[in-house]
Parts: sequence; structure tokens; C-alpha cells
Amino acid sequence: MNNVVYKEQVSIITPVFNRIRELTRLYKSLSKQTNNNFIWLIVDDGSTIPIDKIVSNWEKESKFKINLIVQSNQGKMHAYKNVVKLLNTPWSLVVDSDDVVSEKMVDILYKTIRSPMDDSDCGAVFPRKLGTHSTDSETILFWKKLPDKVNIIDLRYQYNIPESTIFIKTSKLKEAFNSVKLPAEKFISEEILYNKLMEHGKFVVKDDLFYFGDYQEDGLTNHLFDLWLKNPKSTIMLLNSRYKAMNSFPIKKRLIGQWKTNINLTAFALATHRSVKSISPNLIESILLFLPALVLKRKRF
Repeated sequence: MNNVVYKEQVSIITPVFNRIRELTRLYKSLSKQTNNNFIWLIVDDGSTIPIDKIVSNWEKESKFKINLIVQSNQGKMHAYKNVVKLLNTPWSLVVDSDDVVSEKMVDILYKTIRSPMDDSDCGAVFPRKLGTHSTDSETILFWKKLPDKVNIIDLRYQYNIPESTIFIKTSKLKEAFNSVKLPAEKFISEEILYNKLMEHGKFVVKDDLFYFGDYQEDGLTNHLFDLWLKNPKSTIMLLNSRYKAMNSFPIKKRLIGQWKTNINLTAFALATHRSVKSISPNLIESILLFLPALVLKRKRF
């Protein structure tokens, strides 16, 4: 990819591994955009089935720019970090290969860029809906009731919103990635990045619904705890970053959230024959929570 300055303000980033059918569906979704002033950056994470030919055909016919970056199989977060190093647009959004977006997405993103926002803000966060690709009035109504600005961790652990769409300033993204050393493991939670971004600002809450998820049977979230065991460094990193991020919560939610996180960490330490002391964010708390952690270890791992 050439390091040039594009007139486009938005990059759509899609890491992919062996999902030609899903990627083709996403391409068709992007091709219906009413605004083609964006760049689609596809990061092929070492697919065993080459996608360069089909992407080359898309490049010839597409009304928007497409760039393909190919790397050895390193996992989604390493793919994300590698493409961010090459990112030249001031804004970006990750759209997974098995998801689709509405035809108004890019128009909504440009409207967001033009809306008032503080320099300290990391970007904007939108609803994300799983399943049918239609507007959900209940979802939008719920999002209208959220605070004007949030940290990403607030959505899941304070407002029970497991999925969201994150539109982010490139400058903030690069700062966060530069301050995080990712372990050489393939499964690394994006939550680590979003927890790190708390040091750089919050996200403005928007209620436009344009992103529709569709998890695949072979998706990472279907085998979460097996993946935790296979990627211990990133798991410990994730749970410790979650524990620290929860310091921003109101006291009751903070205590409950940190206790649950510490129980997970202690159970994981027992399951992987690690010293609880070496990974615990609060050793006294870990000792007090040892029995529930032991029960969780037997149940989960």
C-alpha cells in the first residue's frame, strides 16, 4: 500500500481469514453506499485460499478505492495493528468480514465527522444489531437514553450492550496501539485496545443504526474459553486491563465488576498452573475470592 494522503476521510478496515463468501457479501453491501468517498482496506491474515484475484476484479469495477494488504497468519488484532501503521485517513471503522452495513453508512460517518466534537474525544460509538438487517426502534430508543459520552467498557458492563460500532480518530488509534505491546498470540481481545483508549478520551454516543452483525459458527466467540487457554498471555493482559478500566465505574458496579474479573483471573491462574500472585491485580482480594474461583475453574476450564 502506498503511503499517500487520500482525499477520502474514512477507511473501512476488514481483517479476513478464509471467508470469501462472507467477504463477497460485504463487498456487495459496500457497493450499495450512497457515498463512495471512502477506502476499503482488506487485511488478508494468511488465508489458505488466496483472495487476491477476486479483490483485483473488485478494484477494477468498484466506485470506491480498495487496497489489499497480505500478511502471515497472526490473528485479527495483529492484522488491525499492522494496517493502522499504514492508515492515512483521519477516521476509520472496522467492519468484520461476516457483517453487512446499510447503504447510508458512509453518509452517516461523514455527518458524524462534521458534527461538534472535542479534540480529546476518541471518536463516536453507534449501535450494532445482530440478526435481521432492519432498523430496530427499541435499540435506537435505548441508545438515545445513554450519556452523551462513554468509554467502550461502559457499554457492556454498565449498560448491558455487548456489541457496538466504533468509529475512531486515526490519531487516537495510533497513540493507543503505540502504547500497547501485543503478545505473539493469535487471539487477542479488542477490549484491550478500547480499555487503553480510556487514557486518550471518550466516545461520543450516536444512535444511528447502520451495522448488522452475523456471527459464524466457526467464529472466535463460540470457543472463547478454549481460546483463553491457548492464548494465556493475552488473556491475562485482557483481564488485568478490564480490572483497571473498571476503576471508572460507580462504586457498586466497580466492586462487583472487579470481583468477577478477579475470580476469572484466579480461576485462569489455577487452570494454567500459574502463580495467582504473579497475575493478580489485588492479591488480598484474590485470596478472599479463592473458593468461588476454584469452583469457576472446575466449571469453565
